[in-house]
Amino acid sequence: MPFVFPPWMRIAGALFGFVVLMAGSQPASAQTLEEINKASGFHEMLAGLGPSIVAGIKSVPGPEKVKEALSAAAEGAFDADRMEKAVEARMRGRLQPVDLTDLAAFFDSPLGRRVTALEIQASDPQAVGRKKIEGPKILGGLQAGDPTRLALYRKIVDDTSAVDMAEAIALNMGYAMVSGMLAAAGQPLSDQQIMVLVHKQAGNLREKAEKGIMEGNAFAYRDLSLDDLRLYAAFLASPAGSHYYDRMQTALGAVMTDEARSLGQRFFVALGYRKA
Repeated sequence: MPFVFPPWMRIAGALFGFVVLMAGSQPASAQTLEEINKASGFHEMLAGLGPSIVAGIKSVPGPEKVKEALSAAAEGAFDADRMEKAVEARMRGRLQPVDLTDLAAFFDSPLGRRVTALEIQASDPQAVGRKKIEGPKILGGLQAGDPTRLALYRKIVDDTSAVDMAEAIALNMGYAMVSGMLAAAGQPLSDQQIMVLVHKQAGNLREKAEKGIMEGNAFAYRDLSLDDLRLYAAFLASPAGSHYYDRMQTALGAVMTDEARSLGQRFFVALGYRKA
């Protein structure tokens, strides 16, 4: 049968809300990586991210055999606990003690607690429907009448390289899944050939990533005052904030790429192309 590649924009869309992570609420003495990630709401983000990706995978249209194989392959994929441990293993030793101290201090601040609460609420699976509806409306209102808040959202996106990271993760996941499928089928292609296939599926990925991230910010931070939003943007641009999110996004991208490759291999096993 011909290859049926999932439309990566559907799956990648679940990633766009994660890139700007949140401040947290642990005591200032919480200075290990695991405690920092707990304070930042990282686990809650993963707990919402995995099911969103799996739901996107299972909703891919196609022949019933393909849909059943994708559904079977997706069982247990992008598990939050497994990804959290893998991300922390990749991040371990990548942050300086002064970074952890500064992060812990921010996470224990009133602003940190406030932003954490907003981010966790926005990442809750039950809020996904509201975010899809309200996010574009809120962003449209800002574009029409609140250039100051809109500029702060753009600064946050730029300072965290959110669009670049979302695009890279989506493409890397696409490459990993396709290469895993081809390897399982015993039909390897060159890296260049695989990337051509992935880019064809991606389409205008970057534009959709930017739109999704900005809408997510507009929804998540809608109740944050301008002064607090400025302070949060300053934290994200600080050495501790930029080091933390840069390393977290890089580690998460690598872990999700591994998950996608494994998913591609299980997909072809489920299709009956080879035994497990």
